[in-house]
Amino acid sequence: MIWAKTDAGRAEVQSKALIKERSQRNLLLLIDGQKSEDMLLSGVAGVTLDDFSALEAMGLIEPLQTPPTRSASRTGSSAAAPATPARSTAPAPLGAAEPAAAAESHVDYRRFAETLTQLIAKELGLRGFTLTLAVEKASTPEELKDVAKRTIEQIREKKGASAAEAARRALFPR
Repeated sequence: MIWAKTDAGRAEVQSKALIKERSQRNLLLLIDGQKSEDMLLSGVAGVTLDDFSALEAMGLIEPLQTPPTRSASRTGSSAAAPATPARSTAPAPLGAAEPAAAAESHVDYRRFAETLTQLIAKELGLRGFTLTLAVEKASTPEELKDVAKRTIEQIREKKGASAAEAARRALFPR
């Protein structure tokens, strides 16, 4: 199963109000809508299936609406497709019910953060853990852009200039 953070889960990452257990906090930080439950269980020390249930009961995570098969989720190719529709169904009508400028700003920030988190997971895997934490801690667009620049640099160091350029284009298409 693939899990995604809810809005409450993203808020909890910043507020640190509900979760006191370190293993559950680490699990919440790593849930990104791409990694399978199996990957997270094997990659985070001390995590059990009960931790997923506890986070779900608190409303901090939710299963994606159309989870891929377990074997497809390990490849990463199928996991990215359902993550976008399940996580962005609410903001799809850009600003339909809110003032346009405020809605677009919030949606752009959220989409940029989601894209950056997915890029970190895809290109750096668990080695990008500190960058994933930095995305969750970022509270302004400037802080988020700083994390994006650090991410691109780490991708350049690990995978080369062409991978870094592809990451830059994914994050900053214009």
